[in-house]
Amino acid sequence: MTMKRIWAITVSAVLVVAVAGTVGAFRNEPDGFRGIKWGTKIGALTGMEFVRVEGAETSYIRPDEKLKIGDAVIERITYGFYRDEFYKVTIQFKGLMNYLHLKKTLTDLYGDGDNIPGTDVHTWTGRKTVVVVEFKGMLNEGEVLYTYKPVMEKMTKETGTKAPKGAGDL
Repeated sequence: MTMKRIWAITVSAVLVVAVAGTVGAFRNEPDGFRGIKWGTKIGALTGMEFVRVEGAETSYIRPDEKLKIGDAVIERITYGFYRDEFYKVTIQFKGLMNYLHLKKTLTDLYGDGDNIPGTDVHTWTGRKTVVVVEFKGMLNEGEVLYTYKPVMEKMTKETGTKAPKGAGDL
């Protein structure tokens, strides 16, 4: 997932929260994913397999990863690191039923969250973590994205990534 896409989803989630008036926390806000705390250096982890690098961002998988969350079957879980700090998880899945299972699991764990009207995008925005589940019906696939805001903000400052054109008009 590109930085622009991550930024756009995160901005959308924050805007939904601002409009809905939700306070900046959700039930059971995660401090990492599957035992890896946000901000952990990649060098401190074992069992990670390198996938790709884009500038200062690297991606890894766990070859022995459990590819099931609740009743949903997952295609792939990718762990993202910026300057070797853990800040992102991307969970890829296929099929409407897997989307519905994932959305139910996330809602049961984190609460109702927010839906971006007119979309199959559901978000939970906390003090430090943003969780988004999105289903692309035309492609019959989707993803869950966990993002650790402090590292993402640092990445945005360092790379000069800007808001999409017109975001200032919102």
